[in-house]
Parts: sequence; C-alpha cells; structure tokens
Amino acid sequence: MSSIKLTADSGGGTFELKAPASGSNARVLTVPDTASGTVLTTTNPKAGNIIQVVTASTTSTVSNTTETFADTGLTASITISANSKVLVLCVQHLDVQRGSSSVACTCAVKLLRGSTDLITLGNTKNVGIEGSTDVQKILFLPLNFSFLDTGASTGSNTYKLQGRVASASDSARVRFQDDGNSSNITLLEVAG
Repeated sequence: MSSIKLTADSGGGTFELKAPASGSNARVLTVPDTASGTVLTTTNPKAGNIIQVVTASTTSTVSNTTETFADTGLTASITISANSKVLVLCVQHLDVQRGSSSVACTCAVKLLRGSTDLITLGNTKNVGIEGSTDVQKILFLPLNFSFLDTGASTGSNTYKLQGRVASASDSARVRFQDDGNSSNITLLEVAG
C-alpha cells in the first residue's frame, strides 16, 4: 500500500495519506481553491455543525376526546455525542371539532423527550375554536414548530408529541393525521 508522509520541522508530528487497500475503493479528497481552512472530523466537529439528521413521519389517524394528554403517533429517536444539542422540527396535522352547542373546542399539544415535558403549545392559549354559535365547527390545522433541546443526554433520546382537548364537553375531539396528511418530526444533532 502506497502512502505519502509529511514530517514537521523540529521533531513535530507527522501527517500521512494512505491509499485504500482495495482498488475498487478509490477515494478523492478535493481541497477548495477559494480559502484556507481546517478539516473537520466526526470526532471533533465545530460548534454549531449539524452532525446527523433523523426524520420520521406518520399518516395513522389518532383521536382524543379526553382532557388527558395521549400520544399522537409521531415519534423519533436519535443517539447523540457528549455536549451535543438536538434541534427538533415538527409538523403535526390536526383537526379540532366541537358539537352543536356553544361550547368552545380547543386543544393543546406538547413535545416530550422520554417522559420529560419540553414544550406545551396551547396550554394557556389553546389551539382551536372559540365562539358562541350553536353549530358544529371543525378546524383543520398543520401545527408547525421548532425547539432546541439543550438538555438531551449523551446516548439515545426519544422525542414524541402528545395532545388533548381542553374540555371534554359537547363531544369535543382532536384528531391527528386526518385525511392522510403526513405529520413529520425531524431531529438534528447540533455540535456543542
């Protein structure tokens, strides 16, 4: 196997380039001609670099008519290195429905890492329908949000969404992934 070895002046370290062991594994290293820089490795990424991306989606319909948070079916896991953060990007399709009375139908959605609540959307200002007309109402909504998790643990982390209705009266319900719309969660490992 051929190699090129560079030795630093005054007894410093060495740098060696080795050709792949197999002829079918040819590799090309292209150096940019616009500026000098530092070669990054997976063991020493620059702070803020995206190390990996994991994405998951679901089209399965899940309904909740209770005031208790329940899984929406949207979940993904990522294994991260020490000091990394996780940027979570979500698109959760939902529809909120109330029956024929004047009771409002609103819902809340929250993001969890394992069993830890990270963010609750609509916990005080709920997503949904307010008003006093005596007709059935339905709201269709793709809920988009992002969250930078700075408290993720080294190793595997699982993220998921849960949802509930704010009031279980008047046949209120929230339904996720209605009409085949795909809900998506994307996890990006960000170097610390």
